Amino acid sequence: MITIAEYFGTKINREDVTEERKEHARILLEYVNALLAEAEEQGIHIPKDPDTGCQISGAKDGHGDGGFRLSNSATGKPGSAHKEGMAVDVFDPDNKLDDWITREILIKYGLFREARIHTIGWCHLQTRPPRSLMRSFNP
Repeated sequence: MITIAEYFGTKINREDVTEERKEHARILLEYVNALLAEAEEQGIHIPKDPDTGCQISGAKDGHGDGGFRLSNSATGKPGSAHKEGMAVDVFDPDNKLDDWITREILIKYGLFREARIHTIGWCHLQTRPPRSLMRSFNP
């Protein structure tokens, strides 16, 4: 289970963390945690990233921005859903979660993901639909 505290980390008191973005993150994590719970029930273990100490993928000292990203973050694209509290990168070192997720699973949980060929070692999940409206999309 990913918590709000883990999602925002040390950025929680920054100006970019608005009430609207906190609400986006609350909804995101509700959906993602429900998907992760089902994956666990189906035998897909979601380990903690040794660098972040939680199920969010990232690098030591908070670099990598697998959770919330500040508006000036150099990680990802300028319009990243991470900057709105609408995306998270789940640690998936063996790609078992990405292999398990289907279009039907994404629909069930109201989520979209970056195509797994672009996310080796993590699984990008988001609540904001991409322009293509495809459940699995190319970044």
